[in-house]
Amino acid sequence: MFCGTFYHTLDEKGRVAIPRKFRELLGPQSDAHVFVTPSLGRDPKSLDIYPVTEWEALAARIRAMPQLTESTRRFKRRYLHPAQELVLDSQGRILIPQDLRETIGLLKDAVFTGDLEKFLIWDRHTWQRQKEEDEKVGNDDESYDKLGL
Repeated sequence: MFCGTFYHTLDEKGRVAIPRKFRELLGPQSDAHVFVTPSLGRDPKSLDIYPVTEWEALAARIRAMPQLTESTRRFKRRYLHPAQELVLDSQGRILIPQDLRETIGLLKDAVFTGDLEKFLIWDRHTWQRQKEEDEKVGNDDESYDKLGL
């Protein structure tokens, strides 16, 4: 399970080291790879990073969706079409493609956040703004109750 928040820096080629704690959950370094896609929302603020097993589980759920509906087609265009498979190098880094970096405005400073079955990558400034926005809303016990927490 992916949890925690970690700060890393992209190099000039767009590579960033995946936090050690997350790498350990991905499996042996020699064959570790992940799937990356922009998070859902009107204006994606982060990238979703899935280990292979979780991506395959997601793919199975998508295959079970009614394939001819417009909502399924739209979901696939928004979430699957931009997805890419990335391989970790010997130093535990991934090269985030330029188009995905541009989608979320990722320039230099990255933040990794755990999200249970996957983890996310944010631009540090975007992450800070999101945290501030979340803190303004505060703790809403009633909303959490609706979630079943």
